[in-house]
Amino acid sequence: MTFDEIFNKIQAGEISKEEAQQHFSLEWMETASRSILDVNRGMRTNIPEIIYGEYKSLDQTIELASKILNTHPRVVISRSPFNDEVAQHFDNHHPLLKGDKVLVIGELPQAYGHILVVSAGAADHPICEECEIVLKALGVNPIVFEDRGIAHPTRVLEAIKEGIKKNVKAVIVVAGMEGALAPFVASLVSLPAIGVPTSVGYGFRAKEAALTSMLASCAPNLTVVNIDGGLRAAVVAALIAKNSTNSTNTQNDKSS
Repeated sequence: MTFDEIFNKIQAGEISKEEAQQHFSLEWMETASRSILDVNRGMRTNIPEIIYGEYKSLDQTIELASKILNTHPRVVISRSPFNDEVAQHFDNHHPLLKGDKVLVIGELPQAYGHILVVSAGAADHPICEECEIVLKALGVNPIVFEDRGIAHPTRVLEAIKEGIKKNVKAVIVVAGMEGALAPFVASLVSLPAIGVPTSVGYGFRAKEAALTSMLASCAPNLTVVNIDGGLRAAVVAALIAKNSTNSTNTQNDKSS
């Protein structure tokens, strides 16, 4: 469990003092075959355990996920080539949320706060979907608008207006080609904007063009993750939303 989940369960009287202390213990490491699991990372960082699956075998991935699920309500598996097989293995025992790039196994947490996710084109969908799923896994509501590239800039305004209505705490912009959507969106909001350049584009150094363009942006509220880095953008945005929500709740508690 993450820190927020433990705190909420203590407040609701769902776990005892002794059970909470067990989660706060220093027994953070667990061995699985040739891997060492940092099973209490969520308590320190408020981020659930994420398995980077790209270079792990199917058996390794299943073993690691099973070990985590023994003591935690969910696990996130990123970039596994065995998403379908892993999902099939856990299908009868745990809820699943599956995308092209990411798989969440286990119950989703209660969601607080909102993050706006805007993508430029249909080719950016896998990374946009990754952002959406990871935000849900971290307990934040994603508001997603796809295919909003600035080839027709007015398409962006609907997304911005909806985000403002929902009081989003940050904006994630997923874009390939020259990446121009990110600074354009950033220029319309008084919020942190996180650009995710994708490896989509034509010709010479096309896979790097969006990254270079976003990094060189004159929009001062725009920060940029690496190419196709949807998971990292979602984690940062989720922490912004959750910390903002926690701060608001604390202020409300003091004033009441």
